[in-house]
Amino acid sequence: MQQLETTSPPPDLRALLPHGAISDIARQLNISHAAVSKALQKGRPAHPAVAEAVRLIKAAGSQQVQHDLTQLKP
Repeated sequence: MQQLETTSPPPDLRALLPHGAISDIARQLNISHAAVSKALQKGRPAHPAVAEAVRLIKAAGSQQVQHDLTQLKP
């Protein structure tokens, strides 16, 4: 029997953002906090909130820190 291919869900970008970043993105894009949060949860790269979040994550170095932490787990 063949296993079905499953696609992994997009990473939750909210966990990688610095504190208060969702509010900052919402103000910058003039959209609600809930809309930004939902866009980050879905992780669609075409959404401007996701693009801004990725930029902030790279600038803060959160992605590298999370990668380092996963390397420590057995």
